[in-house]
Amino acid sequence: MADAPTGASIRILMVEDNALDAELIALQLTRAGLPFTFERTWSHEGMLAALRANAFDVILADHVLPGFDGDAALTLASEVAPQVPFIFVSGTLTEELAVQALKRGARDYVVKARLQRLPDAIVRAISEADERRKLQRVQTELRGSDQRLRLITDSLPALIAYLGHDHRYRFANQAYFEWHGLAPDELIGMHTRDVVGEETFAQIQTHLDKVLQGERVSFETLSGRRSGTLRHAQIDCVPELAEDGTVLGYYAMARDISELKQAQALLKASNESLERQVNERTSALHRSESRLQALFESSFQHQNLLTLDGHIIDTNSASLAAILATKADVRGALYCESAWFADTEGVPAIVCAAVLEAAGGSASRHELELRLPTGKRAFEFSFRPLLDHQGNVTAVVSEAVETTARRQAEEALRQSQKIEAVGQLTGGIAHDFNNILTVIAGNVEYAMMLTERLGDAAGNSSRALDNALKGVMRAANVTQRLLAFSRRQPLKSQPVDLNEQVRDMQDMLQRALGELVQLEMVHSPDIWCVEVDTSQLEASVLNLAVNARDAMAEGGRLIIEVDNAHLDADFSAHNPDVPPGHYAMLRVSDTGHGMSAETMTRVFEPFFTTKEVGRGTGLGLSMVYGFAKQSGGHVLVDSTEGVGTTITLLFPRSAAELPQAGKAETRGLAGYDMQDEATVLVAEDNDDVRAYTVETLRQLGYRVLEAHDGPSAMRLLERTDVSVDLLFSDIVMPGMSGWELARRALAHKPGLRVLFTSGYPRDIDASGEVGRNIAILAKPFTRSDLARSIRGSLREEGTPQGSAAP
Repeated sequence: MADAPTGASIRILMVEDNALDAELIALQLTRAGLPFTFERTWSHEGMLAALRANAFDVILADHVLPGFDGDAALTLASEVAPQVPFIFVSGTLTEELAVQALKRGARDYVVKARLQRLPDAIVRAISEADERRKLQRVQTELRGSDQRLRLITDSLPALIAYLGHDHRYRFANQAYFEWHGLAPDELIGMHTRDVVGEETFAQIQTHLDKVLQGERVSFETLSGRRSGTLRHAQIDCVPELAEDGTVLGYYAMARDISELKQAQALLKASNESLERQVNERTSALHRSESRLQALFESSFQHQNLLTLDGHIIDTNSASLAAILATKADVRGALYCESAWFADTEGVPAIVCAAVLEAAGGSASRHELELRLPTGKRAFEFSFRPLLDHQGNVTAVVSEAVETTARRQAEEALRQSQKIEAVGQLTGGIAHDFNNILTVIAGNVEYAMMLTERLGDAAGNSSRALDNALKGVMRAANVTQRLLAFSRRQPLKSQPVDLNEQVRDMQDMLQRALGELVQLEMVHSPDIWCVEVDTSQLEASVLNLAVNARDAMAEGGRLIIEVDNAHLDADFSAHNPDVPPGHYAMLRVSDTGHGMSAETMTRVFEPFFTTKEVGRGTGLGLSMVYGFAKQSGGHVLVDSTEGVGTTITLLFPRSAAELPQAGKAETRGLAGYDMQDEATVLVAEDNDDVRAYTVETLRQLGYRVLEAHDGPSAMRLLERTDVSVDLLFSDIVMPGMSGWELARRALAHKPGLRVLFTSGYPRDIDASGEVGRNIAILAKPFTRSDLARSIRGSLREEGTPQGSAAP
């Protein structure tokens, strides 16, 4: 959401002849939260009158107008109000026209089809205009300062110069012309030896060497003037030191003291001493003040100097930038009631108390979270007294270091660690649970086969067993969501057009939402390709839609938006787990009751739900989170109580081509025929699952060998008297994983066919070539699943890694 550069409304001159487009622009700015007022016109006369009558912060102009065009509007704006930023908002603006417009003075251009860019463009243009005005003021002040310095030094009879470490002139006043006959411009770059002569330079070189060592020196010398006479000169040199103590150069002031020496030597000596002391102290004071002011203004810390009763004396640039103000806006104001603290409840009282404590001589520190014109930001404040040389408190210093990024990073780390820990736990639970469900599902299906043979004698047993199998499948769905959250589910990623995927779900979503919820879909015409698992994507969108429906019990509006998003470094700074780059965005927004701040902190935790008992498992959003993260993407949540919730899925842009529309593949029912004379080696560490699998395969007519772990399976494969056609192995086994077993087995017997099974495919990213080319049968599986997968693997019909056999 764009933030207005100041708290006041943005004054907009809209040069637009289409009333509907003007309303759409106003609506987009309102959605972005920008306070604004606007005046609309569409003619040369109307625009000229508006610019003369009112002051505007920004001008928005269409490129094509009746009897008038955007180029003419830009020309008029440049003549009448050149300081007001000009932005084209047009539906016909080509890239070539846009470039020409920018060269002619336009600050930006926004295509009407993408008005969501307009708020940020307005804020950026106004901020840039403010920065340009500030720069102009600084340049004007700098020129004035240089002119005053030249005027002051030229009005003095003394020779005033600044010389570099190499004794070459960098600055000289007009007095040098009267003394040496050289204009100031001629002196620049000349060496001191060339100006005063070889003999004089040899006499004063000792003094100059001391200056280059960091000492301040004052000495007298005889110097010849251009008239040829020798005059006594009093020369004072003061080194300019860098922060590390090295000498950058030195200031030199030379005064003709011949008449003073002739008048009275004693008085002259006294006056010289006094003048030297005054000059040295004045120069030191000026340098000290200059350096302190430079440090004050260049510091990244927010610094403020206050009176003992808390009024602002001075403030630096970093502090002013946080509230988008100038020194004139805040100087003299009461600090605790200023724009830094006024909009944050409870903070003004804390600041007032801290200032009074510092005025009494006690320093204090406070961590404060403030609502500033630039957004919500966190700081660590310190308030301390400023003492004079006698130890009296003369002022109060307030310093603040911004901690927003650090606190966001710490919170993101804590949340990531919590989610990762819960993910590990849920993944382990899913692994054990799927083993149990495999045995239950297989035996229930076997019992159903037996009851079918009994016919009518089975009574209600068939229905009971059917319900039991459905319960097992529902339990399997719960474990699948657990795996999605823990990011351990096998995904079948493929190039996807988000527009087509979401559009194909419209009828299903409308049925799921009911008649009280209005569904609206917004598609981008040039959506980028992403690579995701389509089934998990559909499940995620359906989960989000159902959650939105439950949040709108009395009806509302659900908007599903598909668009492209380029995330820059600023966005990543506020969202540390989202790297900059190109993403395709799927955003689901509702007008429901929203979520509290407490709920937002737990929204992705598995089994956490705000729904009534029996209405939700609490795994919907955790599944969405796990799927997005495993797909290389991210999930952003924004919710306001009483307003609604917006959940945004971001998937990284893929270099693959968008898929072409075509017919979906169809699958027939799997049969139970087997490949003749086939031997299957079952490697499974769970005794119950292994016994069930071996018994089922033997009932299907296969020859079966069994091993309780990887090393046992390898010993069978290495025997010369054993011939194995298919290795059916669990992935997660102690000692040797299924991945390692398959690598060794294929190295020993390259023609061996392999089928994996797992309820928790751990380390799937490290499986290598084996994991990419061998199918996985997901647990729990039924007899028919097992028969179909075994037959397909023996016939080289295995599905790609990450997919479950049907």
